[in-house]
Amino acid sequence: MSDTRTPTDTADGPTDVPRTDPTASFFMVVPPGWARLPAREDDRQELAAIVRDVIARALPDDLPRDRAEPLRQEMRKRLTATVVEAGDNGANAVYLAVQPVDGYTPPVSIIETEVEDESDQAPEQVIAQVLADALPTRHDQDDPGIREVDGGIAARTETVLRRVDPGAELPGLGDDLPVVDDRQVVYTIPVPHRPGRWVVMSFSAISAAKPTDTTGTDTDTDTDTTDHLTDALVTLFDAIMTTFRWTDVPGTEPTTLERRLAELGGAA
Repeated sequence: MSDTRTPTDTADGPTDVPRTDPTASFFMVVPPGWARLPAREDDRQELAAIVRDVIARALPDDLPRDRAEPLRQEMRKRLTATVVEAGDNGANAVYLAVQPVDGYTPPVSIIETEVEDESDQAPEQVIAQVLADALPTRHDQDDPGIREVDGGIAARTETVLRRVDPGAELPGLGDDLPVVDDRQVVYTIPVPHRPGRWVVMSFSAISAAKPTDTTGTDTDTDTDTTDHLTDALVTLFDAIMTTFRWTDVPGTEPTTLERRLAELGGAA
């Protein structure tokens, strides 16, 4: 769960907008074993503390020190680099599944950003444009993409991106790296009490790419299992977004449930 004070550009959100200090406060429930890693430069000390805690919980207590220390350093390096890179690109936080369930850690992430739109357009107009721009690559052509988030209108876009083939791009270096698909779901949400401010939650699930025949058409293979797993992870993200609630809304008292959830979640 995250009580977050959420900065900036995403592919499916308002574009050509400046970075801005985070002002929108919200919380949402995330599954056990997930962590919210703050990505802003001002939060580096907090990030380091959270990464230490994540690593401490991930490594077995009985692991010999000579094995644990190299693993600890590598995990710290990878986690920190991932979050810092997201922060350099304008993210406010990164949510990751950091603990395995039955030995499996899903390759998913959520990027939290906040953007500012200076066009003076109504939220409905911006959402309509976001959905129109996403139409050519929309995963489900029958889904109009309109959603309700905490009683307000929001845009939901979903696409599948084929990653670059590392072997083709880096001969001799990327030969052992697979081609993967990146299923992306983005919620673009206007902040009701901050005109021109938007929160964008971007979900990404990585899976093995579908093989194609010589014409470039996807072929029927055993990747159906992977597709079903990715579908389930997308459903999980949609479920997470149903728990999204604004906090500190001017002139509005939080409900008893909202107070209790905020108490349970604490500050991320």
